Amino acid sequence: MDGNGSTSSPYVVGADVSPTPGNALTIDSGGLYVPAGLASVTAGCGITGAGTQAEPLTAKTAAWPYACPIDTNATGVYCDPATGELKGEPPLMQSYFNASKNGTLATPIAVPASDQTTIDTLSITVTNPDPCRPALGLLFREVDLDLTLPPDSGGATGLDNDDLSYLGNTGSSTIFGTHVQENKINEVRLAPGETRTITMNIQAGRGSGGAEITRIQATLRVFLNSIAEA
Repeated sequence: MDGNGSTSSPYVVGADVSPTPGNALTIDSGGLYVPAGLASVTAGCGITGAGTQAEPLTAKTAAWPYACPIDTNATGVYCDPATGELKGEPPLMQSYFNASKNGTLATPIAVPASDQTTIDTLSITVTNPDPCRPALGLLFREVDLDLTLPPDSGGATGLDNDDLSYLGNTGSSTIFGTHVQENKINEVRLAPGETRTITMNIQAGRGSGGAEITRIQATLRVFLNSIAEA
């Protein structure tokens, strides 16, 4: 303390600031000063440090374990505005859908003479389970028609305007229940959360000689996976 308390020599009080790391006390033009909040920082949940210049708050992290560069491939960490909590990327999602029919016809259907004639349909409704990302899926279409073929008859089977097989009988006796199980695989893409109905046209054609369809078997399967677009 300096001075004698007079007008010309007022008392002047000084202070020593401890150099111990973590001490947030400083002296500025107005006097002793502790930055707001620093004196009462409590770290936890992977955060360490006192929040001071000497001991800043630090998040505990792991080393990047992938061969790709972190700056162009890492995802983000986000703050929930409602709770103030840190949140990560939403998880990738997947789903599977299946629809099928398999039955002997009470009354056989004559194989149409016109090519690629729709004789039945099968539909399936699928939903992208991910509300955040688009989905990429495999659409599996299968058709199997049982044909009865008298001598010198024939018929084609297919789906969605695509002939897949032609079966004919060049013999002298009727062939019963001849068939070929065929399938096609295509991609299907859905927007985030999108629901879509997919319909397959079951077709036959090029019928001759009294060829008949006695059984229809068909399947639609969809394997959906949400994706992060490149």
